Amino acid sequence: MIRTTLTLLISACFLGCSTKQSQTSGLTRNSTEASADTHPGNGFHLIEDFEKYKNTFESDTSDLYEHSTDGGELILFHTKDKDYRVFDIWLYGETRKIHATYWTDSNLNFKLVKRTDFIYDKPYYLGDYKTEEVTQFFSYQDGLVKRYNSDRQEITATDNAEHEKATRQLFDDIVNDQ
Repeated sequence: MIRTTLTLLISACFLGCSTKQSQTSGLTRNSTEASADTHPGNGFHLIEDFEKYKNTFESDTSDLYEHSTDGGELILFHTKDKDYRVFDIWLYGETRKIHATYWTDSNLNFKLVKRTDFIYDKPYYLGDYKTEEVTQFFSYQDGLVKRYNSDRQEITATDNAEHEKATRQLFDDIVNDQ
């Protein structure tokens, strides 16, 4: 039932939100202000744009019971006024919590992904646990995938493809299972 409902909601969103808007919508910036954080070539501008216009988006929420020990939640944000959708995923487990946000186009092609893992040194129910927070971004621009750290500095490491594959697999498992 949940799978059918979310599939219908996503389908309706794609049909109803097919109007594209200029990529510079709502963003004015002179060339000296463009930094790694806001340069449209890496997708980080989507974070600020979404935060600025979040109240104009409609949202659909689904519970995720079968993807982690303590469940989770998927929130799909969509509007006909923007050329992107936002999938916000929360998964809760005994030894970690994952928060992944995916900005996609109408065909579910990734534009930007922000993933934060909260890793506990022991199961949370034992109490007095410590948390390590690891945030990484994946930018999908012009056929290239670049990985960035929490400071939005590019990571050039040999395991980038493995991290990107795990992040893509999380999305595919959850969205395709709905």
